[in-house]
Amino acid sequence: MRVLLVASAVLALCVTAPARAEWLLAASVTRVAAGTPVKVTVVRDAGDASPLPERLPAVVEAGAARVGVTLVAVDAPDAADGAAFRRDYVLEWPAGLSGPVVLSLDGRVSSRLLLAAEAAPPLPAEDEMAAAPEPAPSMEAVRAPPALTVNEPMYFLLGVDYDITAHVQLSFKYRLFDAEGPVVEWLPFLRGLHFGYTQTSLWDLAADSKPFRDTSYRPSLFYQWDFASAPDSPHRVGLRAGYEHESNGRDSENSRSIDTLFTSVDWRYRLPGGDAYVGFTPKVWGYLDRSENPDIYRYRGYGELGLRFGRDDGWLARLKLRRAMGGVGSTQLDLSYPLRRAILSETAAYLHLQIFDGYGPTLLDYNQSQGTQFRIGFSIQR
Repeated sequence: MRVLLVASAVLALCVTAPARAEWLLAASVTRVAAGTPVKVTVVRDAGDASPLPERLPAVVEAGAARVGVTLVAVDAPDAADGAAFRRDYVLEWPAGLSGPVVLSLDGRVSSRLLLAAEAAPPLPAEDEMAAAPEPAPSMEAVRAPPALTVNEPMYFLLGVDYDITAHVQLSFKYRLFDAEGPVVEWLPFLRGLHFGYTQTSLWDLAADSKPFRDTSYRPSLFYQWDFASAPDSPHRVGLRAGYEHESNGRDSENSRSIDTLFTSVDWRYRLPGGDAYVGFTPKVWGYLDRSENPDIYRYRGYGELGLRFGRDDGWLARLKLRRAMGGVGSTQLDLSYPLRRAILSETAAYLHLQIFDGYGPTLLDYNQSQGTQFRIGFSIQR
């Protein structure tokens, strides 16, 4: 672990550190725990003779997460006899961050301080809590996800329908404009514009040449809103609206394609205790073009209902229901369990079981039903 921390520090400083830091950060410890105060010493070049400020905004980076914190001075400014000014600050370490992290000043040319964050210590007894000091500085958490992220679940599953087949799905989304770039500053409404792509393939492993029986390609262009809530709120709400094209890339009588406009909601509620959560993900759409399969609405309908229940570090169940005319549609249940813990990431390896019943496992088979199918494999995003 120590070798990893040293390597990470060298890489972070070589790649991202400025050539000459005007503000230097130092700490007396290399390991910190969530919810505990951390003392940080700040040294500034003597080019500015004004006293160091009482509060300094800073950023803690842990993988894709960026948490805004505030350094609060704990003593009077100290003008040293050398060429720099020095002052001690304190911050309360953010809960939920663990592993290698980097602390730097926000909006200033500063050095980057590498620390190892540990889980929060056990709660003290009631008599110890009564004697505990007042909590130190408040902080504001800000999450800025990277431009390229996972869109829908990605998995490799084996099952039996006609023969032994593999179901493979890859998916990603890309934010087209930098959330803090000049385009968004000029046109703020472009902040949530995304390009998405999902590819689902049915691979026939029993045939001689092992061909892909059918593949659905789904590029999309959509706008995503993430509604902010209080840092301690158990609710998380997201909304998407946009255009999606789906086709199987084939010709003649096997050609299938549709164009839709869609809207979807992703609402999650974390249950008391902070481990388990429930989710509600409805999606509705309207067809712009279905000339190659004009009756597809009879089997896919105009919407689906998604339900989710589980834990980030344990079992997760996802249920997706589609119902069209006369009760025709499909039901899909996905159960997954982590095979290893993720390190500073939301992706990992999961044991994955999928049960599918109904019409249209692929776009080519939208009006055919093979009964109940059981599939098992692994996923890297669920």
